[in-house]
Amino acid sequence: MLFRVARSRDGGAISHYDLYKVDVKRGMTVLDALFQIQSYMDPSLAFRYSCRGAVCGSCAMLINKVPRLACRTQVLELASSKMELKPFLALTELPQGWNPETEVLVEPLPNLPILKDLVVDMTPFFNALKTLELWTTPTEGDTPRKQSPEDRRLIDRYVNCILCGVCYGSCPVNAENKDYLGPAALAKSWRFYQDTRVEDRERYLEAALSPNGAPLCDLVMNCVRVCPKGVAPGGAIRKIKEIKP
Repeated sequence: MLFRVARSRDGGAISHYDLYKVDVKRGMTVLDALFQIQSYMDPSLAFRYSCRGAVCGSCAMLINKVPRLACRTQVLELASSKMELKPFLALTELPQGWNPETEVLVEPLPNLPILKDLVVDMTPFFNALKTLELWTTPTEGDTPRKQSPEDRRLIDRYVNCILCGVCYGSCPVNAENKDYLGPAALAKSWRFYQDTRVEDRERYLEAALSPNGAPLCDLVMNCVRVCPKGVAPGGAIRKIKEIKP
């Protein structure tokens, strides 16, 4: 199978695409294919990975014009894996010569600066978490902060976020407005607001409702469709907007 992979000579933008013939076997992921290319065809190819098990979120990239984790994307299932997303330029601009019937297209995650090839600068994504101060300060003492199973279920899906940035790369608002905090940060704000163990929960809601936060979201729900962990950031943002539209 042929892989058409985005390359960048000096960073900052895609400069060209290289075509590689990969020996695809049953069970092979896109990350496996990139390893094959790097090991046997082109050691200069740059991409990011770590756990290889959809836990760390490092290998987020654009695969056949859909933001995905390369480590959990099966090559032989791509042809039947369709996803309807609201389009924006990065999802609609097709490289010259790409044949989706015979080639797998691999590009860097949209909405973030390109460092090299498939490696993007995640700084804007993580800066959003810092801006909202999405953490808690432990109280002194050793008294446990108990939580009922019912209260825990309120935050279960949001705790599953692995900060991969796939939602950020799928968001049309992030594509147009670089100041938008993005789906992951807003979903995490809702996670802390709903956590009954957290003191001063209102501050997380107020942070999410800042001018660059939830008010900018158009509830397109690309983030819900692409999230590899079922976090559904768009649902959390909808709830935030319903409390204080």
